[in-house]
Amino acid sequence: MTEEGYTTGRFWQCYNALPESVQQPADECYELLKVDPSHPSLHFKKLGKKYWSVRAGLSYRALGVEVENGISWFWIGTHAEYDKLISKF
Repeated sequence: MTEEGYTTGRFWQCYNALPESVQQPADECYELLKVDPSHPSLHFKKLGKKYWSVRAGLSYRALGVEVENGISWFWIGTHAEYDKLISKF
């Protein structure tokens, strides 16, 4: 991946609230994203003009926003919460 990934304090608050059983698959998805963002299991996609979504486990997603040198990941949570958030974009 040529772009850098960054995380915000809000992202880490959301991440730390996840069960440990979800954190490990999320970590694995992040590692895969760094080496192969086009891997089909990630469902890495652009939402609108500046937001990005990636799978963070079977029923979880992470959201980021484009910044000058990459993507700033600001949220991670359940797919149901994700659906509510993206409906506001």
